[in-house]
Amino acid sequence: MDPGLEAAFRYVERLLFGDVSRPGLTIYDVERLVGYPAKGEGPLTYTFPRAKALSGVQAVRLYYYPKDPSLQLILEIEELEGRKHLRHFRWNGFTWEVPEGKRGDLRSTEEGLGPLKVGEDYFLGFPREEAMELEEAVRKGEALGAKYLLCPRCGTRVFYAPSVRPTEVACPRCGNATLLFKTFAGLEPAKDPLEALAEEQRALRRTLEELVAYLKRKLGP
Repeated sequence: MDPGLEAAFRYVERLLFGDVSRPGLTIYDVERLVGYPAKGEGPLTYTFPRAKALSGVQAVRLYYYPKDPSLQLILEIEELEGRKHLRHFRWNGFTWEVPEGKRGDLRSTEEGLGPLKVGEDYFLGFPREEAMELEEAVRKGEALGAKYLLCPRCGTRVFYAPSVRPTEVACPRCGNATLLFKTFAGLEPAKDPLEALAEEQRALRRTLEELVAYLKRKLGP
């Protein structure tokens, strides 16, 4: 492993899990770092300030997902060359643990996630499980506020996680590097059936009134 990356991993590991000299960070400590709930429902991010132990990497960030019980915390370490390494954690009430099937070995190197194709869209920076959940929310029109890139050439949508630099993303389908920044606004909510019926009745009443007025003008009183 790259020495700078290894030193950064050890530094974050000591912060999260603690050592003989200090306790580890609790979920409440992380919430204070990212500003939850004052800054919103998330995902919220915190970038570690520069330190000697982090001099061998470009940046270390935490992404906190307060409403996701199975994946609450993503650690991202970005190397000097720009490669990113992700680790996933969940608070079990006492300490941080690796969610089943997620990535959590701080001592191993792993590249950032590539684009996943789910349905007709692509998802960048998401584990497969999260990409599938987001795709379902998009299909139902419930992924309000989700950020994505739209390719004006082929119409491909690329939804991206907070850890992704969207300016460096090219269309995975046609290779176009000039993508449009978009925010998912959802679908128009379905009308209440009773309200829809009332609207139809009002429209019918107006039509009948106009017809009666026309007949009176033509036939007289």
